[in-house]
Amino acid sequence: MKEIKVNASKKYSIYITSDSNLLRTIVELNKIHSVFIVTDENVYNLHKNLLDTISNLISGIYIIQPGEKSKSIETIMGIYDKMINLGIGKKTSIIAFGGGVVGDIAGFVASTYMRGLDLIHIPTTLLAQCDSSIGGKNGFDFLKIKNIIGTFHQPKFIFSEVNLLKTLEERQFINGLAEVIKYGVISDKNLFEYLFQNRRAILEMECDKLIHIVYQTSKIKASIIEKDELDLGERHILNFGHTIGHAIESIMNFEILHGEAIAIGMLVESYMAYKLGYLRRDEYDRIATLIRYFKLPTNIKLENYDELFLYMNMDKKRTTNQLKFALPKGIGNAIITTDLNEALIKDSIKNCLGG
Repeated sequence: MKEIKVNASKKYSIYITSDSNLLRTIVELNKIHSVFIVTDENVYNLHKNLLDTISNLISGIYIIQPGEKSKSIETIMGIYDKMINLGIGKKTSIIAFGGGVVGDIAGFVASTYMRGLDLIHIPTTLLAQCDSSIGGKNGFDFLKIKNIIGTFHQPKFIFSEVNLLKTLEERQFINGLAEVIKYGVISDKNLFEYLFQNRRAILEMECDKLIHIVYQTSKIKASIIEKDELDLGERHILNFGHTIGHAIESIMNFEILHGEAIAIGMLVESYMAYKLGYLRRDEYDRIATLIRYFKLPTNIKLENYDELFLYMNMDKKRTTNQLKFALPKGIGNAIITTDLNEALIKDSIKNCLGG
């Protein structure tokens, strides 16, 4: 087992392992009194046996429908209702047992119910293990705007068991690889090259490769969180691909997976970086090639570019009148900039997506 200690406002550990039996040990180590589980239908049906190891601590379970459309105020109100009816109190910890959607919903509930309960993440997707479970961001969608309402609430601990990933459908597993590529591009050239060299073994979900990429991405994100927990500056580099990617998710009514939208966003934003001189052409081509190697989409058909811009301008990261982008500056480094005019943004979108 590997452990990463996160020194945020609340100190916690990320445990990365291939042994599910360690969950009970970690729960006892952290002196957990009782737990309320938030999960989705798919995860519960596939992995409820993992919960058997802590069955004596479970005070209740709430099962949501899989998918982004469950990230709603209605879902949250349903969880509050069940917790109140069960008499859940301050000594109970919320466990987010699932992917990014479950983590967002459970995290928001944990941060608001009785002004805050302890939160435990047991992420079951690659995207959640590598990215979304780390850093304390929680939220839900409203009026088709991604994560427009949310909180910061750091977990008690994160338990990333990589064998849980082996039940993912190929599309869901590949969805998470977009965020792994992101970390290589913005922060770790060695990770980027590792993905190139081990792409076949990664797609075959070899255990040691999974542990390596989950550990490396978790370590990178933890180091960024420690410097900028509340997303006021340096943490913005984690949004590479997200300014355009979130807008694509909204315009497509969340029919596209998050990582798929981010892959397209990374391609367009890398092209912007190339046009601005931050990337050489061969570096841009390598990013595009890696995205394609992992079978991530690089194009979608958009009928209305103005609507895409409308959603981009609703982005939480924008300043008073400027869009903010995290762009690669070479592979393994990134900068945050608002120095892009509308013509360049539109040209990059049309060049990469057609139209």
